[in-house]
Amino acid sequence: MLPEVFECPQCNRQFVFELVEASEDRSIYCPQCKRYLGEKDINFVLVTEIEELAERLRFERDRLEKDEAVYGMTDCDAEMHLYGTEVHKVVGILRKTLAELEALKQTYR
Repeated sequence: MLPEVFECPQCNRQFVFELVEASEDRSIYCPQCKRYLGEKDINFVLVTEIEELAERLRFERDRLEKDEAVYGMTDCDAEMHLYGTEVHKVVGILRKTLAELEALKQTYR
């Protein structure tokens, strides 16, 4: 299970809580001042991680699509022209991966 990091707004202490199984207590209290901070939620953590990963992958996909357009269609060095004509394979993988991540994210909502 993924750990979740919390910071108490009252005493500013940071601490890590391991996420729990459904049968265990899900309430989170600050170990120092005992203030109630919320509930442990594995689905929220997983959706957040998937969204952050998808955002990074979208950025790289967009960058590579621009590279493909620039180097694949313009007069440039042979190595860069080859890069521009082959980068579509990586873009295709990123598109497929993003679609799979989106489907996975929907299962946790």
